[in-house]
Amino acid sequence: MPKISVIIPVYKVERYLDACVASVAGQTYADLEIILVDDGSPDNCPALCDAWAKKDARIKVIHRPNGGLSAARNSGLDIAAGEFIAFVDSDDKLEPQTLERALTAQQNAGADIVLFDYLCTDENDRPLQGQNPVGRPEETLTPPQFWQKYFTSGDACTYYVVAWNKLYKSGLFRTLRYAAGKRYEDMFLLPHLIAQCEKIACLNFRGYRYAQRAGSIMSQGDPRNYLDRSEYLLDWTACFAAKGDTLRAEGLLNDAIENLAEKDRFDLSTPAQQQRYRTACRACADAYRDLAQRTGRRSMLLRAALLRLGLPVYQAFLKHKA
Repeated sequence: MPKISVIIPVYKVERYLDACVASVAGQTYADLEIILVDDGSPDNCPALCDAWAKKDARIKVIHRPNGGLSAARNSGLDIAAGEFIAFVDSDDKLEPQTLERALTAQQNAGADIVLFDYLCTDENDRPLQGQNPVGRPEETLTPPQFWQKYFTSGDACTYYVVAWNKLYKSGLFRTLRYAAGKRYEDMFLLPHLIAQCEKIACLNFRGYRYAQRAGSIMSQGDPRNYLDRSEYLLDWTACFAAKGDTLRAEGLLNDAIENLAEKDRFDLSTPAQQQRYRTACRACADAYRDLAQRTGRRSMLLRAALLRLGLPVYQAFLKHKA
């Protein structure tokens, strides 16, 4: 049977770590490689990781300086030996049959990625009311069907994006890694993962318990307040343009421009953040020029030129045009 490498980044989760690791080690599918990546945690997590490795020969521990979630996941990917990859956040848990059922679904469908549903809980593992929709269909999707589902799913799009409710063929990560130092790292990686897929299987099973904790990155306010959102929208623009979906690419680009125009939302208090903002604005102009070359539409060249003059000029043009 194929081996599954389960990567668990660990940082300041002393209260939750044992339950998380126990939920993985206790899976009904036992051919696992469990990689605990201690991301320089300042609490007792490093010792807890080492203790688990002594109890279970399937567990490997990486101790590294703190570099964030992306860097921790990448460290796990660098040594993962399994034919399949799964990620588990260290304050969450898997249901006992999750990996077995996901692997069975993968083999039945010949899928590159299997998605399973999740249950949102509070910090004490109690289900959160109103945040756990039911009735998601079990189906196998092609990449175009996947994107259709994603773009029409509204607030439920998290199901398609996050890393931790999925089983992946390890080959998908042969050349891919998570963007270090970014918020919403799953958004940056998603189009590059799906571009390599032929089939994506959706399993109608709540196999993951996702704990919503105060202070986590998922609870730090509106994504529009962070430059990362505009940056991943620009990345998605390039991905969809490259595969010929210029209509979708232009829509994503306009979303990025609209977000960047809300300049007061961003923390631009440092020269580095100011430069990052300017870089994103220039990237919008470059993206419109690229779309003009792909479509032959001269109006896009005009938009690119106006964006080069600055977002206020471009906004004045849009207002006049309206």
